[in-house]
Amino acid sequence: MTNTLLDIVDRLTIEHPYRANIEGRPRWVRRDPLIKLLRDAIASTLTGGNGLAASTSKVPFDTDALEQYDTLEALILTELHKISDKVPHLTPEQNLRTWYTTFMVTADETDIDRWSDMWGAWETRIEAKITAPIILELINPTNKQPYPCPQCGFGWFEKVLNSGDNGKGGRWYDKEKRVTLTATYRPDGQGGLEQSAVECGCCAWRATGSAGVRGFAWELDNPQIDENPEPGHADELHRCHSDVP
Repeated sequence: MTNTLLDIVDRLTIEHPYRANIEGRPRWVRRDPLIKLLRDAIASTLTGGNGLAASTSKVPFDTDALEQYDTLEALILTELHKISDKVPHLTPEQNLRTWYTTFMVTADETDIDRWSDMWGAWETRIEAKITAPIILELINPTNKQPYPCPQCGFGWFEKVLNSGDNGKGGRWYDKEKRVTLTATYRPDGQGGLEQSAVECGCCAWRATGSAGVRGFAWELDNPQIDENPEPGHADELHRCHSDVP
């Protein structure tokens, strides 16, 4: 993937090739403009069939996506007005392409590098927003057992997915055995360690960001031997504190 200013603007504003993982295999597909995908991430729909907001509908609304979209749209309009007196288009995709063609008429190498960094940063932010993070269960490759949580000491826990009255004065439980520690991360081009976290599904212990994740990794590589260990071991099963009652 090339990263000239035009390449970045293209990925933000028009349909473009994208290397996707489909059924475990990398394949090249066509993907919508990133700005459109950010707009789509705000909500599945904001209007009813007549173009007016449906007062009774409960639409999932992503305020972070909306804030990012509004900020980017305003930035594009501001920069376009600085170099052109043309009437803006309806979408930020069209306005960014107009900005690019006008900008390149007089831009020098320094200007191009500066705006490549600027729009490239927005590309990274949108990618991080629309791309689901990778989640891995943390298993020791040597003994094939889960690493114990540094806080509660357990490697497994039972997560109650659902429960209800069994009609006999008690309750029934739908349970699932899970590994306590999971790592959530994004590729380097989409935030890397700064967008990563390690967390315990049992006690809610959490390490985030580059410093937190690196510190946790160092502790795994340099385990301390506790002569008086607390109850709770990696091969034991513990009932999660956040279960449904």
